[in-house]
Amino acid sequence: MASTGRSRHSESASLQPFHPVGLLETQVSEDEERRLQRREKNRVAAQKSRKRQTQRADLLHEACELLEQRNRQLRREVDSLSEEHRLLSEVLRAHEPLSPIMPCSVASSTSSSLQPEAVAAR
Repeated sequence: MASTGRSRHSESASLQPFHPVGLLETQVSEDEERRLQRREKNRVAAQKSRKRQTQRADLLHEACELLEQRNRQLRREVDSLSEEHRLLSEVLRAHEPLSPIMPCSVASSTSSSLQPEAVAAR
């Protein structure tokens, strides 16, 4: 082999940086430990976040159910009141021609004692 002016030892030393084995292993294990701790901390934080999100969704679902129930109740009440209004309007229209004193707009406040049947029965 021809010599280029460098020894074999100097070539291998220039290709690989010098790291004491113990120091390198310690550095890698500390870095790995920190990385594992960060991953575990992140995993726990993600679990908590998902749990909170699920709880919020459950609360919203429950609130939605209550509001839908209240809405159905109010709609039934509106239907009932509308029917009552319709029936009372019919009664008023039927009574209006028989009322000698009150026009339709005031007739809703008349008592049964002013109806002609009640007066004739006296």
